[in-house]
Amino acid sequence: MRTCWLLLLGCLAACGGNFSNDDLEFLNALPTREDLSSKLPGSSGAVSEGGLHQRSDALAVGEPSQLYRDTREASDAFNSGMDGLLTLLEEIRKLPPTTREPEVRVWGPWPDSNHPGHEVRFAMQRQPDRFNYVLQYRREGSGEEGWWSAVEGAFQPDGGLRKGTGAVRLLVKETKDHGFEVGGLANLDLLEIVYQTRALPITVQMRFVPALPQPASELLYAYREIPGGLGEMGFLLEDTDILPGTQKEDLAIISRWTKDRGGVGIIAVTGGDVPAGFTATQVECWDASFRITYMKRSWETAVVGRASACPDVSALEQ
Repeated sequence: MRTCWLLLLGCLAACGGNFSNDDLEFLNALPTREDLSSKLPGSSGAVSEGGLHQRSDALAVGEPSQLYRDTREASDAFNSGMDGLLTLLEEIRKLPPTTREPEVRVWGPWPDSNHPGHEVRFAMQRQPDRFNYVLQYRREGSGEEGWWSAVEGAFQPDGGLRKGTGAVRLLVKETKDHGFEVGGLANLDLLEIVYQTRALPITVQMRFVPALPQPASELLYAYREIPGGLGEMGFLLEDTDILPGTQKEDLAIISRWTKDRGGVGIIAVTGGDVPAGFTATQVECWDASFRITYMKRSWETAVVGRASACPDVSALEQ
């Protein structure tokens, strides 16, 4: 999918012109990187190798937090899932539409140099209560009925600049069925993003639907943020093999963090080889250097560190 978007960016770079005030109303209906991306402090190399669920040995205060690492990996996957789309939308904001109608704006169509004989366009339609937009391709000469969509999106404004609710669907299966490369999304049939920016906390949900036949479960991510650098990342993976045994469990991770005082994460495993009626949990806190300050597992009596060392993230617990 990113390959397709980069081709469109090349087309956009060759264009230029002026915006009308009405053009800007359309463009403000498109999500921005600031609106949607996870802002977890640190970088992917901030902690040591190895996933938390792979660690069974005793941990100690001052060791790198593996739960932070899991959160970092989830945050990176979350951001990379929408990176190509957001890059495309950033470029579109720089350029005026090639076609203007009272309730429609269209960028293109342009020849798709990577798929000879195809054209590409980005189109938006304004309705009384929402904006709809699509990224589409067609074979040259196939007419209006030949367009097919690789991306579908909608935004319902609700007061204020870019305030409201929106959804974007990356139609990976349809794109693959037309013979187009989709890069890192090849194992998916659909990537869906749903978000709201009308009120705090800003929330973003992302759903990865694996390609059929499905050897893996859907991946669900949820992100929230409030001013001051407080953020939350939730991750849900159902029907997966987490614990030793013959059955599969459901894994949920929720991590909350501050801008510069570390974070708190909770792992919950249910079903499968976990005894009925029991939830296996691990609570772990890390400091600004992403090192453990506190850790407690529900199946152990020992506690690492002190709970008082955990940062205050109560503002996100509502």
